[in-house]
Amino acid sequence: MVACAEAIKLVASAILHGFGLLYQRLSTSGAVVADEPEQQGLWHGALGVALAMSPVAAIYTSNNLLTFYVLAHVRMDAYAVWRNLSILFNAMIWVWALQRPIERHRWVAVGVCLLGSVFNTVEPDGRIVVDLALSGVLLSAFLSSLACVFNERVIKSKEAATLDINQVNMLLYCETLGCLSLIFLVRRFAFSDASLSLAVVAAIKPGAWRIISLQVAMGLSVSRILKYADSMAKTIVGSLRDVAIVVIAPYVVTATRNDNVAVGSACLVGLAGLIYAVPAAVVASAPPAAGLEAGQGPEKSSDVSARKLRSPVVPARVV
Repeated sequence: MVACAEAIKLVASAILHGFGLLYQRLSTSGAVVADEPEQQGLWHGALGVALAMSPVAAIYTSNNLLTFYVLAHVRMDAYAVWRNLSILFNAMIWVWALQRPIERHRWVAVGVCLLGSVFNTVEPDGRIVVDLALSGVLLSAFLSSLACVFNERVIKSKEAATLDINQVNMLLYCETLGCLSLIFLVRRFAFSDASLSLAVVAAIKPGAWRIISLQVAMGLSVSRILKYADSMAKTIVGSLRDVAIVVIAPYVVTATRNDNVAVGSACLVGLAGLIYAVPAAVVASAPPAAGLEAGQGPEKSSDVSARKLRSPVVPARVV
């Protein structure tokens, strides 16, 4: 499923890139011929972007494989709540990798998210349950945050300034497919696993294809969020989404909780997302009024009148 999703995202990015080139050619059809050499450098800097994107591809590949494994061994409500610790990981990696400060109220939001995640480990009878699958959820949240921040840094780098978002995505998806192909070859020859063939793709059920379609749409959307917004905006939107997952999951998935503790912990995580989404207060200093010097306030009308009375009256000269 992961390989199918990456392959479809690669094809979709190539199609979008082709439409972009066609639109550019049609919009500049009346331009002078002197602009033609610029069309030859469409992939200028792609090698540097590909080298910088290779760790991101490896992290994304590992996280995608880990996500499917974790979903098979953990409750959906626990996954949705604990997965939101990516807010904490994202904030820490954001400060470390991108050297961007985070405001105090957003650190409070991180603490509220952590509190909500801890509450999810409490069973209705008061027992605290922490199993091995939760460590996989935490590792998945950390890998997702790490990949998002590094991907944002590459997308907004100077090397990627000459490439559009579809070209950067094509490089990323080619590398993730390369990582998956390497894993498949190791399994096939080192472990004599003969189950990896086209018959596996043909046996994918319609429900799995719907999941693949959603993964493709999400992957193409996330890259644009990282380009025009940032990884923190993506994480905050994800935290609000998971609140809905906790409410909807009991009607779709059997192994999940819908008690007050689970819903309350999800609401705490959603509250943390709302707190984090509050922008920092920007106090703009008002510019001085026209005609006044800096540091002087406006004159009162009484002061102006008094100054006029004190000024000598010069008689008019009669010619």
